[in-house]
Amino acid sequence: MKTRIILAIAVLFAAMSNTANAQNRLRMELGYNVGIPTGSFKTNQINNTSFRGAIGEISYPVSNKFQLGLMSGFQNYHQKFGRQLYQTQDHQTISAVKTNSIDIIPLVLRGTYFPMGSNTQQLIQPYVSAGAGLSFVSYDQYLGEFGGSETAFPLMVQAGAGVIIPVGGMLPQTGIKLGATYNYSGYTKNDMNTKLGNIGVHAGFVFPMR
Repeated sequence: MKTRIILAIAVLFAAMSNTANAQNRLRMELGYNVGIPTGSFKTNQINNTSFRGAIGEISYPVSNKFQLGLMSGFQNYHQKFGRQLYQTQDHQTISAVKTNSIDIIPLVLRGTYFPMGSNTQQLIQPYVSAGAGLSFVSYDQYLGEFGGSETAFPLMVQAGAGVIIPVGGMLPQTGIKLGATYNYSGYTKNDMNTKLGNIGVHAGFVFPMR
């Protein structure tokens, strides 16, 4: 099922790229992202805000008010907990410092709606977005020097909002993008059953791919 979703996203985006004048209309976004854990992710695994993130998107303007894009990125969450007593899988009790580290790499097909249009001369271009896809999750947990890594590919959904501030002048269709997203994916592997809900706050640039 997940392989089919990835293939469907790839085929759809390839079709968009091959349409007439696509190369002149494609836009790219590159930005810095801050990740804030929420819900059981924050309660059970990591409550530290992550300042180690980046996002990128290639989008195609279907109309003046709607664009479709393929979004990806990277976010690393990391936290060490004070020394405590823990019980291992072989029922031994050890005193150790626990370290949790989670890397999330999303692959999301995202639609973005501009209520005022994306080609206007407005000082700001507000937008809302929604998307769905998969996320690659790498989960590391160590009790002192004991532990290991697990990986999974859970489904992911996303909703967002923000503004684009056009630069104008010598750089048409280029702007500064400020926004936030709520990202949600489930992670169930061995003894970990956590909903990886998080808020992403990002800033970056959008520009035409020419």
